[in-house]
Amino acid sequence: MAGLIRKMAVGASLLIGCLITAWLVFPATTAAALIYMNNASAGLTAKVVSTELGEVHYLEGGQGETVLLVHGIYARKEHWVELARALVKDHHVIALDLPGFGDNAPLADDQYLLSRQRAHLLFVMDALDLERVHIGANSMGAYVSTLLAHAHPEKVASFAYIGSPLGVPTPVQSDMDAARAAGGRPLVVQSFEDFTARNDWLSPNIPYVPGPILRTWAAEEVATGDHNARVWDVVHQQSDVPTVLELAPSLSMPSLILWCQEDRIFHVSGAEVLRQTLPNAQMTVLEGCGHVPMLDRPDAVAERYLEFLATLPAE
Repeated sequence: MAGLIRKMAVGASLLIGCLITAWLVFPATTAAALIYMNNASAGLTAKVVSTELGEVHYLEGGQGETVLLVHGIYARKEHWVELARALVKDHHVIALDLPGFGDNAPLADDQYLLSRQRAHLLFVMDALDLERVHIGANSMGAYVSTLLAHAHPEKVASFAYIGSPLGVPTPVQSDMDAARAAGGRPLVVQSFEDFTARNDWLSPNIPYVPGPILRTWAAEEVATGDHNARVWDVVHQQSDVPTVLELAPSLSMPSLILWCQEDRIFHVSGAEVLRQTLPNAQMTVLEGCGHVPMLDRPDAVAERYLEFLATLPAE
């Protein structure tokens, strides 16, 4: 018996040693395994669809009416997993990597114009045979999705602004407004230090993400830093489209605004401005979160979003 216990102890030590080695030495491989397990635990499967723009990666799970989750600039589909974990119980959920972002191949600079991103989103919806969806979107993704909802309202059953959208000027200047006025681009990552600083901009309470995943995502952003800087300029300086606020009066579908009190990117004063402009909107201001509430407070976001969806007539 004593010999068996010693063998088990040695085996456990070797296993732990291998795991630690993989954690530290092979972060990309470990990250992929951890992401796979987390997706699976949330009822999501990673998939790929071919489009006019090449392969597009997405997560899918659940059954029922479709909720399409659309991320912001430099973000990725995995940022929706904790919210999707609650949604898949009663809904068919798809979380995209927008073309040119996440696990998708980079695009030519001009393909990041907001008008072209709207067309890209439609390409993906068509490739996935999505006729009509509930859209939940964040930041730049909310702007792109608003453009789509304006052009194709028949495809959007409801719209949820999950976190503040790009395209809503706020009465009170945000920290990001001040930084941009001084020539800064705090969300553009060109070094590992930038990656950490950018996360502080996005969230007052950074949620835990395993080290291998953070290191892998940071390395990917640093490697494409110059490209990302150009994307920022294309989106913010070269996109000649109406603002979300200008388009809002045309959006007659039921809408939900979830805006965080501590958002440093777009000041919370914009929430009421948007609510007054949308014809059929509900609004909730959340405490203790920043620009990405689906990461900061996924349970609170899920509870409010599910309440909103439950008020809608069945499609």
